[in-house]
Amino acid sequence: MKNLSYLFFILICLSTCNPAAENQENTEAPAPVSDTEKAINKVVTDVYDVIGVIDGQVPDLDAIRAHFTTDAVFKNFRHDTLQNYGIDQFIGGYENAIQSGQLQDFREVEINGYTEYFGKVAHRISSYASYFGGAEEPGERGINSFQLINLDGKWLVSAVIWDIEKEGQAIPEKYDSAE
Repeated sequence: MKNLSYLFFILICLSTCNPAAENQENTEAPAPVSDTEKAINKVVTDVYDVIGVIDGQVPDLDAIRAHFTTDAVFKNFRHDTLQNYGIDQFIGGYENAIQSGQLQDFREVEINGYTEYFGKVAHRISSYASYFGGAEEPGERGINSFQLINLDGKWLVSAVIWDIEKEGQAIPEKYDSAE
């Protein structure tokens, strides 16, 4: 019986001690990105690109509008109270800020993002950094929540909801760096 206990002990030790496994790196490949997810992500990237302002020149407003549904909504908490805009109000206010000189040089880039979709609906949560006046450091950072729908085979943004970093409200670590 003593020998059987000893053999059992050795088998347990051997099964739990695998030096080869300890030296292996995690070689798990990232999940492949589907064509649908690529299309959704491209719309979001294109929105960031098309809203940029260089030397006070109003960007192509029709190009901006082309990425959104005709009834798209924009909601933000920049000033801690909800501000709501329709697509026309958003583009009109954007154009006025540029023409009045309030917004001369501006670009916004995605820091990190995650996409989920089902059928013809999608969501991309996207942390971003905004650069103003040609600055190399971001003047603002926050998170955009893009809601997208597929109409006639084309992904369009139906809503953007966002908030910015503030004292006591930093971008969560999981959204703050590239994957």
